[in-house]
Amino acid sequence: MALTIRPLTQEQRQAAHRAAQEAVVRAVGKKPAREHYSSTIISKYPASVTRLITLLCLVLLLAAFTPSAIRLYVIGSQTFGQAVSNLVTTKAVGVATVLSAEVGQVVCSLALATLGTSRSACRLLYLSMGLATTIALTGNVQTALPGYTSNPFAWLEAVAPPLLVLATAYVLKEKVLESIEHRHTTERAYQKAVGEWQTAIANPESHPQWPQFYANALRDALRKANQRRQEALRPMTLRRIGARL
Repeated sequence: MALTIRPLTQEQRQAAHRAAQEAVVRAVGKKPAREHYSSTIISKYPASVTRLITLLCLVLLLAAFTPSAIRLYVIGSQTFGQAVSNLVTTKAVGVATVLSAEVGQVVCSLALATLGTSRSACRLLYLSMGLATTIALTGNVQTALPGYTSNPFAWLEAVAPPLLVLATAYVLKEKVLESIEHRHTTERAYQKAVGEWQTAIANPESHPQWPQFYANALRDALRKANQRRQEALRPMTLRRIGARL
């Protein structure tokens, strides 16, 4: 006895739709975990070597910064004190001189790497970096060399610290920016994955493979509905055949 395919009812189609949505949710999987996006930067050298070099750079930076900062503080406060004889303001200007010279070099270098997107901005930052370096060199030379201008080591000891501060800070800046860029890239990848997961969970129909999931669910529902019908009609068919015999 031939059996025609029985169409699905409205309730069965809705159940198939829900089954397809659940299949999409299962295929999407769990919410992305942040720790899966916290991979470390692959370097040519072991992490212990990189940390050691970074530590040595910090030691060198501190060693070069100390004499240079002291000289700049002295020359800045003394020069300002010739015009304004106030102890508090002269100390404040001494500290400001150190910040303008030594810290200004580092700040301008960082700004040049991250904010210097136009030619005018690059020129201003290079000019500012040059002024900060000039202040550091002039202050160190003027403080360290009186009475020692014929001593080569005195010249080297006066000029080297601010230049070492600039060079070491530049190296550390590259390392810090590389680490920040890597963390920012992984964070963006994590946020993108979370956004895609939330979209797939909230609207399974937007999933690229939704038509396939829905078609599979409808086919399963049709197979189940017609299989039940065949099982229900099979005893009746057997009785009819037996009666004929």
